[in-house]
Amino acid sequence: MQKSNRNWLDFLVPFIVSAVFAGLNLLTFFQNGETKVYDMLLHLKPRISQEKSILFIDIDDFAIEKIGMFPWSRDIMADGLILMKEFEAKYAVFDIEYVDKSPLGLNSEVLTTEIPQAFAEEFATLNEFVTGLFTALQSGSITLRDAQGYIEDLSGLTEMSQSVLITKVQEIAKDNDRYLGQAARFFESAFFTVNMFDETEEKTPEDLKQLVLEKISLKNVTVEGDFPFSYAEMRPAIRPVTEGGRGAGFVNIVVDDDGLRRRIELINEYRGKYFAQLAFSPLLDWLGNPEVVVKKDRVIIKEARLPDGEVRDINIPLATDGRFLINWPKAEFMDTYRHMSFYELILHQRFEENLIYNLDLMAEFGILNLLGASDILAPYQEAEALKNNVLEGGDTELIKEYRDVRADFFAAVGEFLKSDAEASVIEYIDASLASPDFPEEFKSVYVDLKARTPEIFKNTKDIYDGLEISRQKLTGHLKDSFCILGWIGTSTTDIGVTPFEERFMNVGTHASVVNTILSGRFLDDLPWWYSAIAALLLAILVTFIIQGMEPLPSIIVGVGSLLAVLAAGALIFIYTGIYVNLLTPSLSVFFTFLVITVFKFMRTEQERSYIRSAFGHYLSSDVINNLLDDPHKLELGGEQKFITAMFTDVRGFSTISEKLNPTDLVKLLNEYLTAMSDAVLDLRGTIDKDEGDAIICFFGAPVEFEDHARRACLSAVRMRKIEAGLNKHFLENNLSPGPLLTRIGINTGEMVVGNMGTIKKMDYTIMGSSVNLAARLEGVNKQYGTWLLISQNTYDAGGKDFTTRQMDRVRVVGINEPVRLYELIDEKETTDSATKEAIDTFHLGQELFENKAWDNALKHFQEVLKMIPDDGPSKVFSERCIQYKKKQPPDTWDGVFNLTVK
Repeated sequence: MQKSNRNWLDFLVPFIVSAVFAGLNLLTFFQNGETKVYDMLLHLKPRISQEKSILFIDIDDFAIEKIGMFPWSRDIMADGLILMKEFEAKYAVFDIEYVDKSPLGLNSEVLTTEIPQAFAEEFATLNEFVTGLFTALQSGSITLRDAQGYIEDLSGLTEMSQSVLITKVQEIAKDNDRYLGQAARFFESAFFTVNMFDETEEKTPEDLKQLVLEKISLKNVTVEGDFPFSYAEMRPAIRPVTEGGRGAGFVNIVVDDDGLRRRIELINEYRGKYFAQLAFSPLLDWLGNPEVVVKKDRVIIKEARLPDGEVRDINIPLATDGRFLINWPKAEFMDTYRHMSFYELILHQRFEENLIYNLDLMAEFGILNLLGASDILAPYQEAEALKNNVLEGGDTELIKEYRDVRADFFAAVGEFLKSDAEASVIEYIDASLASPDFPEEFKSVYVDLKARTPEIFKNTKDIYDGLEISRQKLTGHLKDSFCILGWIGTSTTDIGVTPFEERFMNVGTHASVVNTILSGRFLDDLPWWYSAIAALLLAILVTFIIQGMEPLPSIIVGVGSLLAVLAAGALIFIYTGIYVNLLTPSLSVFFTFLVITVFKFMRTEQERSYIRSAFGHYLSSDVINNLLDDPHKLELGGEQKFITAMFTDVRGFSTISEKLNPTDLVKLLNEYLTAMSDAVLDLRGTIDKDEGDAIICFFGAPVEFEDHARRACLSAVRMRKIEAGLNKHFLENNLSPGPLLTRIGINTGEMVVGNMGTIKKMDYTIMGSSVNLAARLEGVNKQYGTWLLISQNTYDAGGKDFTTRQMDRVRVVGINEPVRLYELIDEKETTDSATKEAIDTFHLGQELFENKAWDNALKHFQEVLKMIPDDGPSKVFSERCIQYKKKQPPDTWDGVFNLTVK
């Protein structure tokens, strides 16, 4: 009955958990969490390809440096539009608001050319009339009475000249707003901004609103169902600009609660008319202005004519909030699509102005007349007339002729400059100066012209070369390009955050909208209740699977199920672009298996508590954890492992213990053994047992470490340092009659490790000859006057990281194989230079000793004793040298010493 109740509770868990997480979908913080998961999956999707026709014409820092502080006078943008048309740009989309009138500009052509010319003509006419009148009076051709009529004519002529000059002066003021509108009409496919507002304002004139409703609203839209995005007010570009543009689009942005831009409205409504987003509006025009059907979950562009010529429907999915999810490029703004600085347009204009100036200069100097090329500027003037005709409302069909005439003009100028024109001018001048009939008064003029000709031609050729490069660049950039113009200079604030970039220029939104639609790589999401149903079904399935499992397998299944849910959602999103809310099903699965697993752990905790209680008093925590992970290890038996054993013992502890009462002795031992044991446990060693003042421990079992030998050596070195502090404490507080000095032996090798004893009484310990060697080495310290001895195996496995002193090769009691011994001294980085020098000297002496050079060896050992007077090994080897000087060892001596004392 109890088990049945537990099963029933297990199956109640998935319903409760799924209901909780389904409900969380209604809370903002949980929705924000879903968007973060969505962002993470976006990073996993392959990069979206970038439409090659998209071009950013950047109003960047370089352009601002060359032209001046932005915003610029609108005639600069107008001139740029006209030049873009010449190079056959397809669309110009202005992410720049022209919602206010601009100050009148200055018509430099009128000021510098037409005004002086008009003044000269009018004053010349007046001067001619006055001079004629006074000449007639002087000669008597007319009388003073007859002159009265001429004076009246002069007054009328003066008034007429005044009117002409005033009219011409008034032309200095240039209406740049009108000029930008004219340029937009000239370009034929320029699109400007419309701002939409939720609240009514009085800034936009009603006649301008009517113009926008008639001219810019979408004409072929069908809306099925309720339309969610309606606005109460609009603010378009000013009337001259709006009239000249092909269309416009709204620039309203959508920022999610966490400050990121992920979505945008494609279409909204104002006064029963529908308007497209700024980039979507020219895109619809590009696609042939097809029928647009707006549904709750998608926008369908019927029979769209794609750039490659294919005609088909485009289904654009909408997110659950009715907005369009943007498939952003995975790059910084300047690494997306193509870019061109607006200054490239200005640079062409400056090259062109300088070229015309130089050609005018050639005409003024008579160079063009000399070459019979006086009409070379005629095509340029013809093209300007064609342009002005179109700008003033003429037929836009003239634009093609305008483009062709300019192309022919620049080609003709190029041929002229690349010909032998310069040499012909020089040759003509030389021939003229050499002629005996050449008038003397003109010689200086011709000499000056000859001197100037090379410079004029060189400067003109350089200008033309620069212009030609500029035209080639503009052709490559602009032809058939979907151009987006925006301000991206350092001081702009029009910067947003995308799932990929924290500083992404908002002008890039328009390119990303167009690119997503043309590429067909759409993103979509499903309503939250889809994931709620999936969460319940998956949680029930997980419960069925893990209900009868042990805790560990159920964890594996639970984690695997969680990963499977995440992987499935990720794969669906990567391959279809459809995002299914992942937090609800993944968290439901995770917490379902977690809760059920907790129940299982609670049921088995009693068994685990028994194991801890039974063995926690005499086994290390690592051993206990090892047993908990695998209870079968409670069985008797062991396994062979390559590990490191350590034996310690306090010198003369029996004498010390005799001088202390039992209570003080126990207190002393407890403090000593605690500190020494901690040095072992801190390095993950296992303490086998404490035998009075001795410690037996090992490294590498039950937890395996590749560096078990190094850990053992480091533990021994630390013991010696800890011991120094303990002795100071013991002596200062009269806890011990003398210092406790520990001898340590360490060996590495194959050992049997496991549970030894009986079923009722077992011990996790080590056995084997390698263990015996470690025990022997602890005792061998007595014979050398050392404190830490390690074997060759330990030295090779981990002792090389320490300061060591090489000792004898020895045979210890019970072990026939000779073993090289090393004294373990300290960590290398903490060993002082004097100790290192003493060890080096000792090693030289030892080498001489093993080569039977007793006298020289003795000198080195005596030298070490001068450095370290109480050095045990140096005393031992010095005595040997003296002994062997008196009595040589047998010829069969191989340098191995037999140690007869354990």
